[in-house]
Amino acid sequence: MTNVNVIDLQKNPKQFEYFSQIVRSCNGQNNYRKFGFGGAIRGGKTYITLGGLIYLSNRYEGSKWHTIRQDFPALQATTIPSMEKIIRHSSNWKWNRDKANYFAYNKKDSKIFFKGENIKQDPELTDFLGLETNGIFWEQLEEISKKAWDTGASRCGSWYIDPMPPALTFTTLNPTQKWPKQEIYMKWINGELPPDFYFQHALPQDNAFVTADQKAIWDGMPDRYQKQFIEGDWTNFDEKDNRFAYCFEEIKHVGKTEWNPGRETYLSFDFNKDPITCSVWQHDDHNIRGIEQIKLSNSNIYDLLDYIMVHYPRAVFTVTGDSTGKNSTALVKDNINYYTVIKSKLDLSIGQLKVPNINPTMEENRMLVNAILYRGNVLLDKDKCAGLIYDMKNVRVAPDGKIIKENRNDPSQQADCLDTARYYFNTFHRNFLKI
Repeated sequence: MTNVNVIDLQKNPKQFEYFSQIVRSCNGQNNYRKFGFGGAIRGGKTYITLGGLIYLSNRYEGSKWHTIRQDFPALQATTIPSMEKIIRHSSNWKWNRDKANYFAYNKKDSKIFFKGENIKQDPELTDFLGLETNGIFWEQLEEISKKAWDTGASRCGSWYIDPMPPALTFTTLNPTQKWPKQEIYMKWINGELPPDFYFQHALPQDNAFVTADQKAIWDGMPDRYQKQFIEGDWTNFDEKDNRFAYCFEEIKHVGKTEWNPGRETYLSFDFNKDPITCSVWQHDDHNIRGIEQIKLSNSNIYDLLDYIMVHYPRAVFTVTGDSTGKNSTALVKDNINYYTVIKSKLDLSIGQLKVPNINPTMEENRMLVNAILYRGNVLLDKDKCAGLIYDMKNVRVAPDGKIIKENRNDPSQQADCLDTARYYFNTFHRNFLKI
């Protein structure tokens, strides 16, 4: 691989074999057109697949390759930094950083594009219909829809150059209960993958670059996540307990907490037409305390803020919550957004608003919440956090990992209190997911 000196194939035999099969495909020495690598975290799957795309770009002048995740922020957080590490010492590669047309390109005018699936914004995937590409890398296939996978297959090989590379599809994936389990993993286990599909199962133990610190962090993960993401176990653990917060234990996490006016107070909001909900938290380096869960029926944001100002006088607040609260809404006066009202009523500076641009994915957020419950010192007030305690014990997830919210009249399917906790954990305690 020209100018790529980060990927040492001699230290990971599975990476070497995977890369070799890509080269053989180009040489006409095998019939593989689909390549899958993964089955757990830190198996080296992203690096070797990007390395393969770099090889193909250097071999086929003017070629186009696409790397796709569920959305562009996910690419920015993981895949793009991996690409940057691989080509950072190369004079052969440069970047075009336009988010609407983001790609790395080499001196042969080959390009590796980075693109979000964005199926929520584009359910018909119209952005893919005219895609011209030689091949697609689906990063973390468990995040991608089957529709996109099928649509992408029709686009591979649609960019014509001479010489023409084989039309190739690449994917990485972790254990999941979504469609890739039956479509890829179970077929691989049963020896039923199509003859054009090469799958390489890889675990952290196959990666010589995993550090002792990473292994120590994994030892602190809940057992099911160690089995799933470290050991590559595809078991459906939710068949036994599909609670969202399956690490919640009343004897461990419920007690008496007191608000300390001298400490920073954290508010996390969830916005529903009725009831609007807020949780109150305080934390230090060692403890997380749920002070109160406020859920006022037949009320609005103004009533809720009045309650907060009365019960938490002279508090120093930091605010987070549902990112959709940034949108203008007719449910507040003058059609402004919720956080504008919160900032004004509580007399906050802009720095006291810590609201993400998008809400976290449910799967990642569930892992975070349970890691905190498992490893952290979390205590919820037995009286004032009764609604949150109920949600921790009763909110369930569907097989696709999403919270079941089909019946608003069922208290276990409202999850309003749990949502505020999820947003709070995501904003202020993401260090629990250093993996």
